[in-house]
Amino acid sequence: MIELKKIIWVFGESATGKLTFINKLYNGDESTLKYFNLQTNKIEKCNVTLEDSEEETYKEKYVDNNTYDDSMMEDNNLYFNRNRAIHRRSFIFKDVENFLNNDSDVLLIKGQVNDLNYKRGDIVNNFLSRFSNLKDIEIDVIILQVTNEEELRRRLETKPWFIAMSNEEEKEKLINIVPLKQEKHKQEVINMFNGRCDIITIVESLQNSYRKEDEIYGKSSNTRR
Repeated sequence: MIELKKIIWVFGESATGKLTFINKLYNGDESTLKYFNLQTNKIEKCNVTLEDSEEETYKEKYVDNNTYDDSMMEDNNLYFNRNRAIHRRSFIFKDVENFLNNDSDVLLIKGQVNDLNYKRGDIVNNFLSRFSNLKDIEIDVIILQVTNEEELRRRLETKPWFIAMSNEEEKEKLINIVPLKQEKHKQEVINMFNGRCDIITIVESLQNSYRKEDEIYGKSSNTRR
């Protein structure tokens, strides 16, 4: 059992297996729980982050008594929806507040690139501003990556959006650029959380298991162990 309540943000580019990883922990996969030292049945997940909500659910509002500077928030475009971002931010914080007041040990949050962007709700920065200095919780980050080219190709080729692409040259170009996107995303997550969370763990997502590659420790230290 863990001593402190633990909030874990899980990041990673497409095909790194974020949802699979979260579900393994939530559903009690013994080997995964043991490897990450989370042998507890009191794990919950932030459902709003697991899949995009439909427009009609935006009618359900959660007022968290905090104001946000959304003056720089982008307008709707191909990759971003303001209402969805506000809804996501509100219900992440609702789930965190509920978690802090219940008997669960771990809350899993599936992060995305938009969460790091101050023009798209500034979600992570607002989260850290509100919760990173609380003494009774631990905030950890797990960044999943797939560096094996064959494994990455296999995973991408099962994605519905990838299958739907008709241009084979574009598919190959995408496969080649994903490793660069992974590195960029990893560094963005580290830059946002470093010094403001307890542990950032870089994890290789293998076919049927996981391997820790690096850990960055401490809210006030940049030391790698």
